[in-house]
Amino acid sequence: MTHVNRSGIFSFFLVPLSVALILFGIFSIVWLRSSVRTAEYGIAALDHKRVETLRERKTLMAEKASLLSIQSVKSKGSGKLALVFPDRIKVVYVKKDGKNTPFKASLEGRHLSVP
Repeated sequence: MTHVNRSGIFSFFLVPLSVALILFGIFSIVWLRSSVRTAEYGIAALDHKRVETLRERKTLMAEKASLLSIQSVKSKGSGKLALVFPDRIKVVYVKKDGKNTPFKASLEGRHLSVP
């Protein structure tokens, strides 16, 4: 009786295929971890940039507030081009009602601004 070794045919294809799949799995796991680390470093760099931008924004807002302060506006006016705050009694209030009509200007709200 002749015996044919069938396990040799399967092992001929199955063993190299399983080794190739294991190597591919290992390299894909290493690649995936490397990609995740790269993404983490990118996120950290963007977060650092965001913090710097917020710090710069706060500095600019503080500088804007100091430039727009009343003392600064009064001190900037010199000569004929001086900045003067309006008299509260001479203020004209412009109100718009809910309709599509022209604006109404009157002195009705004057009593609200009198000290």
